[in-house]
Amino acid sequence: MSAILVVEDNPRLSRLIQLNLEAEGHQVLIHSDGIQASLYLLDHVPDLVILDLMLISMSGREILLQMRRDARLKQIPVVVVSAMAQPEDRAFALQSGANEYFVKPFGVHDLLASVNRLLQDVSHA
Repeated sequence: MSAILVVEDNPRLSRLIQLNLEAEGHQVLIHSDGIQASLYLLDHVPDLVILDLMLISMSGREILLQMRRDARLKQIPVVVVSAMAQPEDRAFALQSGANEYFVKPFGVHDLLASVNRLLQDVSHA
């Protein structure tokens, strides 16, 4: 069972992601606020993070950069889910260390496949 942090301020979307991940046996924690997620990451190391870029109080971009500067977190896979659909948004996220980038709306099965692949890659590293 993998521990997955979902950082998403849309409660319906975060619940949908949570239900699908839990159905596959993952443990899921949700934070809708960027600062709360950042504080959580100070004391916890999840197996994977699903991260929205536009959040309350602290952007997902800041969280991603914070994770990549932290030796404990820099290897944790990050899947970005965002309404920001411009090529430069995707490029920024991937260049900053995101492993995947999904534009909302996205297929939940595509997200699950990506999560499972990334978790498998980490477990074999």
